[in-house]
Amino acid sequence: MAIDKNKIAAPVAITDPYNLLGIYPKNGVWDVADIVALERPLLQGGRPGRINKWSRHKPVRYPQAAQLSDNYPQQAGGVTTYIDQWEGSDTDKNQGIRYGLKATIPHGTNIVAIHDTSFDYVAYPHPGTDFCRLSDFDGYDHNAEPNLTGSKIDEISADVPYLFVDINYYDTSVNPTGVPVESWLSLASDKSIGDYYPAILATDGNGSSFARLLTNTSTNTVTTLRVGDVWYSAFKVKFFSDGTTPPILPVGQSDTFPGEATNGSTLKITLFLIDTKTFEYWAAADKQITVADYFPVPTSIAMTAEVSSEYVYCKLIGLAGIPGTYQTAAIALRFSFPNGNPPAGSKYEFEIAMKGGGSYKYVFTYQTNLLFQINATIQELTASRPLPGTYTYTVYARVRPVDSAGQVVDKVMDSLPEIEVKVTIL
Repeated sequence: MAIDKNKIAAPVAITDPYNLLGIYPKNGVWDVADIVALERPLLQGGRPGRINKWSRHKPVRYPQAAQLSDNYPQQAGGVTTYIDQWEGSDTDKNQGIRYGLKATIPHGTNIVAIHDTSFDYVAYPHPGTDFCRLSDFDGYDHNAEPNLTGSKIDEISADVPYLFVDINYYDTSVNPTGVPVESWLSLASDKSIGDYYPAILATDGNGSSFARLLTNTSTNTVTTLRVGDVWYSAFKVKFFSDGTTPPILPVGQSDTFPGEATNGSTLKITLFLIDTKTFEYWAAADKQITVADYFPVPTSIAMTAEVSSEYVYCKLIGLAGIPGTYQTAAIALRFSFPNGNPPAGSKYEFEIAMKGGGSYKYVFTYQTNLLFQINATIQELTASRPLPGTYTYTVYARVRPVDSAGQVVDKVMDSLPEIEVKVTIL
C-alpha cells in the first residue's frame, strides 16, 4: 500500500492517486493522463482542484519521460549544480511558474492589487502534449500547505483594539512536502524570507484601502520575521482605539484603522511581506506605499472579514456652541447610529472635554423618538465665570458603550479630535 496518511510513496500504483483523490477510472481504464486532465478548466470538461496544488511533488510539465528528481545533477562550465526538477522546466520558470503554479503578484506603487494575487496550477501535464508520469505522484501530499502560511481571518471584533494574527514560515526540514515560496522571492530580491516585514492590507466596503506593518507581540515593536537567529510568528495590529494617546504620527498615517470598520461592515484582508520598513502606522495604500518588493502570504489573500461587536455602533457627528447665559450656554455634541438603532435600554457614555478646563460625562440610555444630542454647559466645563461676550473654546469628545451591569466598557467607539467652538455668553 503506497498511501499513508494522505501521502503517496513509492512504489506508486496506478490505483493510488485514484483512491486518494476520490475519483474513478474513465470507461474502466486506469490512466494517469485522465487524472491530470481533471485539472483542465471547467469549460474544457475538467474538475480543477482535485489535485492539491500546494504539494511540492505532483504532476508537473517537464520534458522527460523518466522519473523526476529533486536533486538532479546539472553541469555547466565544469561546475555541477543540483536542481529540483519538480520546480519545472526552464521554459516554465522563465514565465514565473514554479512547481506548476503561475504566481501573479502585482508590483509597483499601488499595493492594493496584491488582493488579486493568484497561484494557479497551470503547468500540469497536458495529455497528448506533455509526458504524463505516474511517478510524479511519488511524495504527493494531499494535505500539504505552502511553507509560508498565515491566519485565516473571517471576523474582526470591534470590541477589541488589536487583531492578532499568525504568520508561520517552515523550512524544508519542517515542511518537506509543501511548495516553498522562496522560489518566487528569489526572482525579485536578494533578501531571504526572514528579512521581510509582515504587513496587512485592508479594504473597506467603500473601496478605501490601507496598509500597516504588523507589530511583533513578543517585542511589542515592528520587526522582520527573523531577528538574529530567532524566528517570530505571532503578530498584532491595532484596529481600534485602546484609550491611550497615540504618538506623533507621520503625515497621512493613523494609529487606528481610518476606513469604515463598524459593526456589520466587511473588510477585505490580505497578509503580506515587504522588504522595507515603511508605513509603521495605517497609511492609504494607493498613495503612501513606496516602491518595494512584497509578497502575499499564500493562505491569507483577499479574505472577507466581518466586523462584529456586542454593541451597536455610535458615530459622533460634530460639536457646536449653544448661546445663553453663563448657566445655560453649552457645547452640543450630536451623534447618530448609522448601522441601525440599538435595542431600547442600551447605554452609552458620552464625554465632552475642554482643553484647559473640565470634562463632562453623561450616560445616555437609548429610547425611541429621542433627540440624539448631548449638551454640556459652560458652567460644567469651566471653573471660571466669563463675562458676556463670544468665546472660543477648544473641545473634543468620545463615546464608549456601557455594559448590562452598568460598567463603562474600555472601548472608544468613536471620537472627535480637538476643535474650536464659539459660544456666546449673554
